[in-house]
Amino acid sequence: MPTLEYEVWRNGLIFGIVVLFLLAPLMFTNARVMRPLAYVFAVLMMGNALAHTLATIFGRTVATVRFSRPAPGFWSSPFLLMASAYLLVQLRRTRNTTPTDASPAHNSRI
Repeated sequence: MPTLEYEVWRNGLIFGIVVLFLLAPLMFTNARVMRPLAYVFAVLMMGNALAHTLATIFGRTVATVRFSRPAPGFWSSPFLLMASAYLLVQLRRTRNTTPTDASPAHNSRI
């Protein structure tokens, strides 16, 4: 794992949240381009939640990194797991609906 200073981590997190916020209109209109990205995002976040939980269960991530208490991110990992599962369910539920084109000419809601 790379060692990140707090400022670098925080700025990366802010950037990621802003990007997701800007992509939200495409997601809410069921744009075709967003579906594969949403599947990848849901699976990555599910893996992240499971990794935090397993790190707590085993008490370590690698041999040199041990935790005497729950691993960082453990308490929020159930919420992340539920949100990822919900996204996968919603993607499956809406897979047969007609996705809109990503261009504004075809979608008056953007």
